[in-house]
Amino acid sequence: MVDAVWVEVRRQLRASLRAKDYETWIAPLQATAWDSNELTIEAPSSFVVDWLRANYIAALQEAVDAAVGSPARLKLIVNRALAVEPAPRQRRGTIRVEERQVTAMPPARCTFDNFVVGRSNQVPYEAARAVVEKPGARFNPLFLYGGVGLGKTHLLMAIAHALGTRNGEHSVAYVSAETFVNEMIMALRRHQMERFRLRFRRVGTLIVDDIQFLADKVRSQEEFTHTFNALHDGRRQIVIASDRAPDDLPGIETALRSRFNSGLLADVQPLDAELRVALVRRKAEDAGLVLDDEVVEHLAEHWCENGRALEGVIMRVEAFASLTGRAATLGLVREALVAYGRAKPGRKTLGRIVGEVCRHYKLTRTEISSARRTNRIAVPRQLAMYLCRRHTDEPLKAIGAELGRDHSTVVHALGAIEERLKNDAAFRETVSRLEQSLGS
Repeated sequence: MVDAVWVEVRRQLRASLRAKDYETWIAPLQATAWDSNELTIEAPSSFVVDWLRANYIAALQEAVDAAVGSPARLKLIVNRALAVEPAPRQRRGTIRVEERQVTAMPPARCTFDNFVVGRSNQVPYEAARAVVEKPGARFNPLFLYGGVGLGKTHLLMAIAHALGTRNGEHSVAYVSAETFVNEMIMALRRHQMERFRLRFRRVGTLIVDDIQFLADKVRSQEEFTHTFNALHDGRRQIVIASDRAPDDLPGIETALRSRFNSGLLADVQPLDAELRVALVRRKAEDAGLVLDDEVVEHLAEHWCENGRALEGVIMRVEAFASLTGRAATLGLVREALVAYGRAKPGRKTLGRIVGEVCRHYKLTRTEISSARRTNRIAVPRQLAMYLCRRHTDEPLKAIGAELGRDHSTVVHALGAIEERLKNDAAFRETVSRLEQSLGS
C-alpha cells in the first residue's frame, strides 16, 4: 500500500510544484509506512523537515488525501541515512543558511560525481570544476546557459556542495534570482537593506540560478549590480545560470549584461545521442531498474529530451514494473508510457533518423557513434548524416554532434553518399526503404 500511495503522491506533487522545488525538496524523501490511515515520510535532515512544514505541508497533505481518496494523517521524521553527509546546519564549512537567504539543498543529491558528462556539456562541467579548484581566480563570473533540464542547476548545486564541504571555512550563498528579489523587497519594507547587502556581499561564493528573472526589474538589477561589483572587486567567485546567453536576455540593463559577459560563457547544449544513452543508464541504475540495450536505446531516442523529463519517465516505468511485478521490457515500457503521449507521427528528428538507420543495419547507438571506421559502421554513419541533412533543418554542427563528429565530417559524408547513390542501385533501394520508414 505504501508504495502505491507514494507513487501517486509524487506524481501529483511533480505536476503541481515547480520542477526545481520538486527536485530539491520532494525527490529526496521516502515514504516508509502506511498504518492506521497515516503515511510516514522520511527526510534526510531536521532542516528539510522544518522547511517542508513551513513551505510544503499543505501541498503534501493535499496530495496524500487525493492519493488515498479520503483525509489522511501525515508524519514527517528524520532519517539521516538518506543524506550522504550531515545536514547544512550541523557541519562547519557547509552551505550557510541565514533566514531565507540561501536555498538550502538536501546534501549531496547533485554532485560532480553523479553528473553525467558528454560532449554537449563537457565545457560547462570542466569550467565548474575549475571554479571549485580556484574560486575567484579563474572564470569569474562563470555564466552557464541553456535550455530546461540540461543540467545547469545540477552543476550549480555541485559547485555549492564542493565548496561548502571543503576543509576550512568557505561561505557559499546559493539563491535563485526570484529569491534575491523577494528578499530585497522584504528588506526594503523592514528598513533592513544594509543587513541584506552585507549578507550577500560577505560570502566567499555567490551562486544565482535563473538570472533571467531580473528582467525589467530595474531596482533589483541595480542592487544586484552593486553586489556583483563588491564580490568581483574582492576576487570572490560569482556563478550564474540562465536559460539563454547574456546578449539574448530581454529586459536586462546594459551595465549588468556587460558584467555577465566579462567572464566565461558556457553553453549547456541539448543532449547528444551518446549522452542520452548514458543518462538513461544512470537514471535507471539510480531507480534500481535493469534495462537491456533495446530498452535503453528506445528511451534515449524517444523519451530523453532532457534529464528532467527523463526522470519522470523512469519513475513511471519503475513504478509500473514494481507494481505489476514484471520486468522492464520494451513492451512494458511502451505500456507504462501510454499516458505520456507520443511524438507526432512522421516527425523526423535526428534521434529518430539515426535510430532507423541503426535498426536497418543492426547497430547500436554506441556503435554508430564510435570512433570505428570499418565499412560496417562507417557507411551507416554517413548515410545517417545524409538522411538527417535531407529530412531536417538542423545545422551540420548539430548533425555531426548527434553522431560524435564535427561539421567537416558531415560535409565529407554527404559527398560520399551522393557519389555512391549515382553508381549503386542496391544502395539506392536501401535509402528508399529507409525514407519510406521515416514517412517520406
